[in-house]
Amino acid sequence: MFTNTTLPDTLSIVKMSATPIPDGRNTRWDAHRRKRRNDLIRSARAAVHIIGPEVSMEEIANHAGTSKSVFYRYFEDKQGLQQAVAQASIDFMESELKQAGKSANSAHDGLNTMVLVYLKLADSSPNVYNFSTAIPTGMAIFRENMASFLQRAVENVLPQYKAQSMGRNLAYYWAIAAVGFVRAAGEEWIAEPHSPHRLSAEELARSIADWLLLGIESADITKEPTQEY
Repeated sequence: MFTNTTLPDTLSIVKMSATPIPDGRNTRWDAHRRKRRNDLIRSARAAVHIIGPEVSMEEIANHAGTSKSVFYRYFEDKQGLQQAVAQASIDFMESELKQAGKSANSAHDGLNTMVLVYLKLADSSPNVYNFSTAIPTGMAIFRENMASFLQRAVENVLPQYKAQSMGRNLAYYWAIAAVGFVRAAGEEWIAEPHSPHRLSAEELARSIADWLLLGIESADITKEPTQEY
């Protein structure tokens, strides 16, 4: 968050002078550790993408050209790595959503964009998606982050859903339900990549947005019902 730059008062000057100056070596070491950790996450994602969600830590380390002990130094165990991969995917998704959300003209546009980004991200590597969500904490990261994003979007468009003072208002419960709906449909969709009757990501995202905001009767069904004799 940005703050206005102002001339500090006397008390601020005293507080500033009392604040210890960071050790440059520690700062550089922290930056190195963050970079190394991010590099290991990218290497793990690449290994999972190629080998599959059941990949072992040894296979991940071999693919990264390092040892398991290096991964354990940064992530403690495999679940810790799975959580980190899940969080990296969510961070990327939120970045894409914020960028696309700037051009959304309505709640429907915003929801359609969210679902489409989720579908395309999951479909870009089902192996990475399944690896990230295979543990409860990984799935919780996805559910909580996406529900929070949806809740804020609903509250901005429909302020009456924000009437309650507590966080768990109507918008919260709608968002939690919507995430479950999107996840269930999305996981079925990515599980059938070679189906000849598979819907496009755009068609499925648009339909899900319609169902969640307008109801299933809003679907544009052009086919005549089949009559049985």
